Amino acid sequence: MLRLLFQSIEQGLGQSLSQVSWLVFGGGLTLLVFVILVPLWRIRMQYVTARTGMEQRWVMTCGHCGRQALVSGRKCGTCGNDLGIPWMVRLWTASTRKSEGTFLRRLKWGVHLLGSAAFLLFSVWIVTATGSLAPQGALHRLFLGLAFVALAVFGWLAGRALGMRRHGLLARAGDAVMALAAIGTMAVALFLADSARPQQEIPLARFDSIANTAQIGEQVLFLPEGEIGFEYLQLDQENLGYHRIIPLALSGRERIPFQRNALKQRVISHLRKHATGYTARGLTVRLRTDRLRITPGQSYEVVEREGQVLMRNVAIR
Repeated sequence: MLRLLFQSIEQGLGQSLSQVSWLVFGGGLTLLVFVILVPLWRIRMQYVTARTGMEQRWVMTCGHCGRQALVSGRKCGTCGNDLGIPWMVRLWTASTRKSEGTFLRRLKWGVHLLGSAAFLLFSVWIVTATGSLAPQGALHRLFLGLAFVALAVFGWLAGRALGMRRHGLLARAGDAVMALAAIGTMAVALFLADSARPQQEIPLARFDSIANTAQIGEQVLFLPEGEIGFEYLQLDQENLGYHRIIPLALSGRERIPFQRNALKQRVISHLRKHATGYTARGLTVRLRTDRLRITPGQSYEVVEREGQVLMRNVAIR
């Protein structure tokens, strides 16, 4: 149902949808790369800054002497008068007045690098598992772009929630909740992208019908009853999600096998001979034949669509 709806939307909007989808797809991919690279750049700059000897400290202008001073306590370092800093502000900035030690700084860099590497691997897995770099159609590209945006937002918020920066507990909790919402949004976008993907078909065979015969390349197959059979080997492994259709032959009065090299033919013969043993080990091997009554003067094709074998007239799509 969703697939038909998406096809209607894509046909109705046409070129405008294609332009928007390219914008969202390119922007989402750019944002994802940005989120991956920025932490690495930040660590690089912090390393260079530390080697230079620079530190981040709080600075304020004293209300008595009018000079700027480093905030290291309640009193001005120049005139010795009280700076008038509220106790809540002193409590909030207490952990930032002292410079970090070398060990703590390197520990933070290591944790951030580890988190960036984990997010990079997770992003690569998402992109490769969903085939996101080869979008098929405008809507498929649009939803993939939205998934990239959600993944980038998840990476940024997860880094804030789990990082070793000075960050309040409530702020971390809020970032964690938003990160979960982002990963949920990404899952929905990937689901919609899969529904918007055009149905892929794998051609298996093609022939023309003439009277009670089928023309297969240069070979002629007689069909006394006006029916042609398509023989194939079906391999399934449910636990791994493996599915394979291996075309074997077209049959009528006789049987015309498909040409293969000697190695492939030996593999097929081995699978047919030991089908029972493979089935007992989880790989189901089935020998099947689909039949179709043909109309003279028409062209036909055999295709695999979503794991099923379909025999049809070429003019009917």
